[in-house]
Amino acid sequence: MTDDKGSRRLTFWILAVIGILYFCALIPFNLTGAETPDMLEVFEVDEYAQYPHVIRMLTPGDGAYQTLRNFFIYLHYYYGYPFYFWSAVSILPLKLFGMIRLENTRVIICVLRQMLSVLPMILSAGLLTRVVTKFRQIIPSVVLYVLLLTMPAVLQNDLWWHPDSLTLLFLSLTFFFLDKDELRCGRFYLLAAAACGAAVGTKYLGLYFALSIPAYLVCCLIRGTINFRQLLIKAGLFLLVMAAFILISDPLLLLPQERAEIIGIMKQQTELSGTGIFLRYDSTFLENGYLPGWLTENYLKSPWLILSVIGLLVSLFLRKDPKRQTTAVVLFFYLLTACIVNLNAAASRMHYYLPILIPLGAQMLHLTSVVPERYRKAASMLLCLIMAVQIGINLKTDTGLMKTHLHREETSGSIALYKTLESEYLPLPEVPAERMTRVFRDWKAYFPEQEGYAVETDWELGSFAFMEEWHPDLILLEKENIRAYSSASVLDSAVNTDRMRDAVEFYSAAAEKQLPGYGFLLENEFGVVFRKEAQ
Repeated sequence: MTDDKGSRRLTFWILAVIGILYFCALIPFNLTGAETPDMLEVFEVDEYAQYPHVIRMLTPGDGAYQTLRNFFIYLHYYYGYPFYFWSAVSILPLKLFGMIRLENTRVIICVLRQMLSVLPMILSAGLLTRVVTKFRQIIPSVVLYVLLLTMPAVLQNDLWWHPDSLTLLFLSLTFFFLDKDELRCGRFYLLAAAACGAAVGTKYLGLYFALSIPAYLVCCLIRGTINFRQLLIKAGLFLLVMAAFILISDPLLLLPQERAEIIGIMKQQTELSGTGIFLRYDSTFLENGYLPGWLTENYLKSPWLILSVIGLLVSLFLRKDPKRQTTAVVLFFYLLTACIVNLNAAASRMHYYLPILIPLGAQMLHLTSVVPERYRKAASMLLCLIMAVQIGINLKTDTGLMKTHLHREETSGSIALYKTLESEYLPLPEVPAERMTRVFRDWKAYFPEQEGYAVETDWELGSFAFMEEWHPDLILLEKENIRAYSSASVLDSAVNTDRMRDAVEFYSAAAEKQLPGYGFLLENEFGVVFRKEAQ
């Protein structure tokens, strides 16, 4: 028993050291793409949308009430309060030292990426490894932990500031506490309910446990640890604690006006996920019977993915340990719910599958659980070698991703277009000194906010109506948008036909370099710049 405890302690510390090294290694990469707040939009539109809200949370108001209001009424309700709360707390030391300034955008964003994406991912991988291995064997635990952290999709998620890692941490805690509960429905069961509630309050993904918790309680009933009356009571307790932590994690739900706005945005997001944003999207996730290449390239290659599924099935049907089998039942119903939701969604983005493929990928090690005891150690080492091959594949992909990421500012066509515009054409001589130069830009077209310039973006795509209202002196357009929205054929799949018709007319004219009232100025591989003609 002492040796087992010592082995688990040693495993923990080895994983902790690996986690610390991983955390530190990503700092240089998370300093890129953030020279100014506007540069965030070039690389990650979501970061650009989130950034002003977390800064406002730490901005003093006129008096204590307004200061507290700024901190709690965060306004960007696409994600729950835990994401913004921990974001604000993470950069609070910078605020206290007077570092929340424009010239420190790189440092601010790096701290946010490290604390909200990298750190929760490290903890999630550790928790999932603990659930599978119990830290009883050093080598399998280390191999699994490294496998999870080196998945290219995980690395990419660690290189932006987004709520997915934090949500995954709450989901992993739910798995961990249910595993620790060991069919008792005791305090760990209630902690699982709290973690699940926090996951719902952050990004609604705690709802993936909708089938898992009833399944867990049925397992407890079958194993005789609770009776039917207790099952009903425990189910009610789980819902009560989960609901309490949804409110604790998102207290704005208690305010009628904010609650209405949060629910409205939630409904809007649900509709968009079912139809698409601009164009209706027919899911082709399993087109021709194959998984999409981006999934197997960025998570697990097909052979290892198959091994993970087999590992789950082995644990589900062949394990004699009822506690381990129950953990597999919980995971199975969780994955079933998550897959149904994601396969019926209109859009498939890579980070949507983190809560599915990371817990599933951890199941590979269960393959050795049904091997006879005398062969189990050898089988475990063989499996670790097989997993190490996938780690090698991961690292090869990761190296390319990190190299590209480190130099992305120098290679960005959007930034290059702005630099050419700035050095050769700005300021515009025809704009009077007493008037600000008006600039319209597509989402990823870089033009930083600066004195003497008013910069606007239309999140609904460019249109002649917007130009007539704004009267920009310069128009910066992405060639990607011009290619995507310059053909009338897109009207057949448009979510809003009238709005898309306006966009098609605008981008079609841009494709021909015939924008009424504007002359072509310059272009590169990224975009095109138009200049207002003299009246």
